[in-house]
Amino acid sequence: MGEEEMSVEQLEEEYTVWKKNTPFLYDLIISHALEWPSLTIQFLPSPPLPCAIDSFSVHKLILGTHTSDGFPNYLMVADAFLPINTAIAAPSEQNPTIPKVEITKKIHVDGEVNRARCMPQNPSMVAAKTSGLEVYVFNSGKSAAAGEGRSCSPDLRLRGHEKEGYGLSWSPFKEGYILSGSNDCKVCLWDVSASAEDKVLGAMNVFEAHENVVEDVSWHLKNENLFGSVGDDCRLIIWDLRSDKPQHSEIVHEKEVNFLSFNPYNEWILATASSDSTVGLFDIRKLNSPLHVLSSHTVAVDWGLRSRGFWFDSINAKGKIPHEEPEILKEEVFQVEWDPNHETVLASSADDRRLMVWDLNRIGEEQLEGDAADGPPELLFSHGGHKAKISDFSWNKNEPWVISSVAEDNTLQIWQMSESIYRDEDGTRTADDDHS
Repeated sequence: MGEEEMSVEQLEEEYTVWKKNTPFLYDLIISHALEWPSLTIQFLPSPPLPCAIDSFSVHKLILGTHTSDGFPNYLMVADAFLPINTAIAAPSEQNPTIPKVEITKKIHVDGEVNRARCMPQNPSMVAAKTSGLEVYVFNSGKSAAAGEGRSCSPDLRLRGHEKEGYGLSWSPFKEGYILSGSNDCKVCLWDVSASAEDKVLGAMNVFEAHENVVEDVSWHLKNENLFGSVGDDCRLIIWDLRSDKPQHSEIVHEKEVNFLSFNPYNEWILATASSDSTVGLFDIRKLNSPLHVLSSHTVAVDWGLRSRGFWFDSINAKGKIPHEEPEILKEEVFQVEWDPNHETVLASSADDRRLMVWDLNRIGEEQLEGDAADGPPELLFSHGGHKAKISDFSWNKNEPWVISSVAEDNTLQIWQMSESIYRDEDGTRTADDDHS
């Protein structure tokens, strides 16, 4: 039996075991089936809205579609009805259908949505990179005019790229400034508040230093003039708006660098995700070697050995894995994001269908005998609820420890690990509590 044949059976077995154990692993878990897979998801940073049921609040999400066979594509806005206290995350007596997710708006776009991100100063303004060359900007808060929903009618079309891509980042400081990185090896910058001609805006600056695809771009979260870009040339480049030349350019991984995330609390620290199966932690002042490397995104080839006790060996394991060592395959890591509420916590996703949460405060902690086989002490949690590659995920700034994730299996999941996992035995949080 080939590996692909075994993997289908294995996936179902893993999912069944995961689902059976969700009451012990999660304080909140919502799984919503989408008509088409979404490659993108983001919790809007705006405060949650009140719900008709007092014990719940409404959190806004943006996502997109990735259709086929000529079906139209949409940028979508969704409402997530989440419990104010996750201890009551079970369906309420007043409305047994919540917690839940509802798609509330569909905005027609040309091409599948590769990535969508909202402007932090005005979350109704959403930029979308599609399979086309333009970046679309929509005001998702306005009502569609008659007939508008049947065609792509963005408020702005941002031009400057010659190929499609995924990198997209709004400035948290300069309202209207947006960066885009694409397969044409370029980083483009626009100011959407500038005057546009026929709703079309050309790039105010183009940054060129990468020798291959630019996979991601991100603004620094403490310095309004700095941003970073990473790409298939294995480079991390730090840019300053006041110069067209890179401030720092370093090969930081052995394979493609897919994602970049600046720490929201420490101005010097950033994280990168790479196809070499690792997450790299770096100090901007010394990019030639990582501060630390996270490397637990792996898959065991001997599926039979790993399936029994799957959730034990992948999530906060307590020595439940078999003693035999199966062959390990390293998986590409596609995304890394710092927790906006805890300085030392970050999450990563990879080709292994896992979304892993890490707490850097735990680096170097002693482990019980056998625990090392389950991962290093800083691996806090591994979410195993998706049956296919995770396309995107987003932390909820308004609800600590809550994450939304979308995958190629057409699922949108919103989840929060059990409080017992992120708290020590004495009742204190494992992560830095100062920022929650």
